[in-house]
Amino acid sequence: MAEEESTQVTEDIPAVEAEENTATSPWEAHEASKSGGRPEVLLGAAFAGGFVVAKLLKRIGGGD
Repeated sequence: MAEEESTQVTEDIPAVEAEENTATSPWEAHEASKSGGRPEVLLGAAFAGGFVVAKLLKRIGGGD
């Protein structure tokens, strides 16, 4: 190969642009998970809501 074919002009581009650090520390993640409340209450409410909707659909549909 000729020398002209193997050369390529490149520019210096930083791999990562300087950005603000948005990483979350383990302690911050733990504290954020505490604000979720009690998932068992939400699960019970969803189950009860599904039961009520099923009863309504059965009554509307006229099924036995």
